[in-house]
Amino acid sequence: MGKPKGKHRLIPAPSQSTTAVDLFILAGLPNPLHQQIEEFFQKLAGTNAKIISHSSPNHDGAALYKQATVDALLKAGATFAIRRLKNRSDDQSARPRRITLFYVPSSDDGQLLEAFDFFVFPVPLRDLAKFDDRGHQFRHQRNVCEDAIRKGLENYTREFLGIVQQRVESRKSSEPLLLPAINFHIKADRALHPFRELTRGARTWEKALPEGISPEIFDSKRLPDFLREQESQVIYQDSRDIVFPCARASEAHGGYEFDHNAKVEILRDLLQSTYRFGASLPPGFHHDAQFEGGRHLKATIFDCSRNGQISVTATHANIYPNDYVRPG
Repeated sequence: MGKPKGKHRLIPAPSQSTTAVDLFILAGLPNPLHQQIEEFFQKLAGTNAKIISHSSPNHDGAALYKQATVDALLKAGATFAIRRLKNRSDDQSARPRRITLFYVPSSDDGQLLEAFDFFVFPVPLRDLAKFDDRGHQFRHQRNVCEDAIRKGLENYTREFLGIVQQRVESRKSSEPLLLPAINFHIKADRALHPFRELTRGARTWEKALPEGISPEIFDSKRLPDFLREQESQVIYQDSRDIVFPCARASEAHGGYEFDHNAKVEILRDLLQSTYRFGASLPPGFHHDAQFEGGRHLKATIFDCSRNGQISVTATHANIYPNDYVRPG
C-alpha cells in the first residue's frame, strides 16, 4: 500500500468552536520500534490527534500485555484525556472527542481489552501478529507496521466514524450501544457479554444484542413519570421488565470530578462514565431505569460500580455508562 498523498486528511478536523483532539493508544510493539511507529502515526494523523504508545516485550513467545504494560497505557491515556476534560468549557463536548486503541492481537490481549472496556474503539492490527518465514512476528518490521497503521485507520474510518460514533452520539433510548453493560439484564446474562463480543470482533456492530432483543414503543400511559402526554419513545426493556430511557439532556447530572492523579482503577471508572466505544458522552449522561405503569422500584437489586450490589427503593434509578447507580 502506497503512502497517502498529503492533501488527504485521515483525521477529521474539529470545528472551530472546540479544540478537540483524537486520542490513539498504540499497544503491542517492541522497543524502540514503538517510538518510531508512534512518530509515524502522529505524522499520518496530523495535529488533530495525539498518539500514546508503550512498548511490549521483544520476545514473541512472551506475553505482550503484562499488568504493568496495561496499567502504563491506561494511566498515560487517562491522564491526557482527563487533563483535557478538566480544561473544557461548560458548553463543549468532552475532549478528546474520540479514543481508539490500536493493538497487536496476542494470547493475553483479553487483559488489555478488559482494562479498556468499553470506553475505547478497538482496532486489532492482525497482520502484525502473523509470523514471517524466519519465525518472527511482523510487529518487528517497520514497513509492515506502517502499512498496518494505514489499514487500521481505514477500518477506524469505515466502522467507527461511519457507524459507531454516529450511533453513540445520537443519545437515543433506541440505541443498544448506550445501554449499561452490567445492569441491563438479558435473561441469565447481561449486556456485558455481547458488548465484549463486539469489541473482540465476534459480533457485528449492526447486531449489538442477541436475536429477539429489540426496543418497544412507550407512551405516557406506559411511562407516566417520564413521558409527557402525547409523547412516545422507542426504548429498551430488560428481562426484569425494567425500562431504560435515556435521561433528557436537561436532566444530566451527577458527573464526576476529574483527577488525573487518581489510581488506575478510578481513572478507568471516570473514562467509562464519559466515553462509550470510543465516542464521547456529555457529562452526567445516564439512563432513568424504571418500571412501566408508574410502578416504583421496591428493593430492586442493581450492581453499582462503586458500591457493589445495592437495593433500590425509589421512583427510578440513574444508571451511568460505567454502571454507577444513583437512586432517583
